[in-house]
Amino acid sequence: MFAITHPDEQRRLATLRGYGLPEVVKGAEFDDIVNLASQICEAPVSLMSLVEVDRQWFAATCGTDLTETTLDKSVCSHAILDDEITEIPDTLLDPRTADNPLCHDGTDMRFYAGAPLVAPDGMPIGTLCVLDTKPRRLTPLQRETLRVLGRQVMAQLELRRNVALGDVLRREMDHRVKNSLTMVGSLVRMYRRTAQTPEAEAAFDAVERRLSAISSLHRELHSTSQEDRVPLKSFLGRVLDYLRVEAPSNVTLSLEAEDGNVASAEAAVIGSVVSEFVANAFKYAFPNGVSGEVKVVVKMGPDGFAQMVCSDNGVGLKQAASPSASADALGAKLIKASAEQINADIESELTADGCYLKLTRRAAVAS
Repeated sequence: MFAITHPDEQRRLATLRGYGLPEVVKGAEFDDIVNLASQICEAPVSLMSLVEVDRQWFAATCGTDLTETTLDKSVCSHAILDDEITEIPDTLLDPRTADNPLCHDGTDMRFYAGAPLVAPDGMPIGTLCVLDTKPRRLTPLQRETLRVLGRQVMAQLELRRNVALGDVLRREMDHRVKNSLTMVGSLVRMYRRTAQTPEAEAAFDAVERRLSAISSLHRELHSTSQEDRVPLKSFLGRVLDYLRVEAPSNVTLSLEAEDGNVASAEAAVIGSVVSEFVANAFKYAFPNGVSGEVKVVVKMGPDGFAQMVCSDNGVGLKQAASPSASADALGAKLIKASAEQINADIESELTADGCYLKLTRRAAVAS
């Protein structure tokens, strides 16, 4: 016989569909649960059954090749009406199942026990059930185990749904952050064109480089599964790719970095230091078509970032000291402030062979 409709059927169906399509719900963790249920309950067949409007489909099975049935064959549609385990010792003697085709068409289902799968909103979406070909009863331990395994099914479904919702939120936030960074970048470039002094132009240039570093960090965060840590080598590669667009044709830019992840806030600071050094090198170190190289070398330690050396082989002291070497230059001030943010020391020097800057993480103070 068909089961009566759940008293809040539309809400129940909405809850069920909130967990995703059949192919999304399937997974090895559910296969493990039905296999365990079959073994502990000593039943040849076990199913994770989800009851839809006109069918029940099986997200995981043990002992059968069935993937779904119509509701006239569904015992689970009866079981979801009960808050407790539904146990039918002999299906031929129970009015809910006596005329069920599965009891007569060669499947010979003679025993059924199902634990309802109840969502946090109280709506039953299906069952974790075991079937046998002979009349019988579960032991108290088997009943309790089936109940516990049913709760584990729901815990897995909730975890999957929350992860999926998190992915949706992350994509939406990614889209909004991209739009915001693009808008701010456009405003900075617009105001830069109206700058009246070299100092104002330099300030806008510095802001634009910071925005570029933040954009690179955002792209790196979005491409990694570790939401608060990024691979520093890959991130700095993105930063340098942006800077290469502005590089003079006579200057090359290279990166040598050891592999390792750092906190996103730390990556942003390191990226800003690189941006400032490279931009100043492009501007001052290679005048009149002088060829050369700007190099960034990063070393990692057991606790993450250890040291970075930025260097150029430009004119250095072979001509008058450039603004990039001045402690009062805007770029130098930004670099110094950045170093303090990550508890690092800065060492820089302008020599006859060019300029270098060393950023070294301070040793942790023992408590």
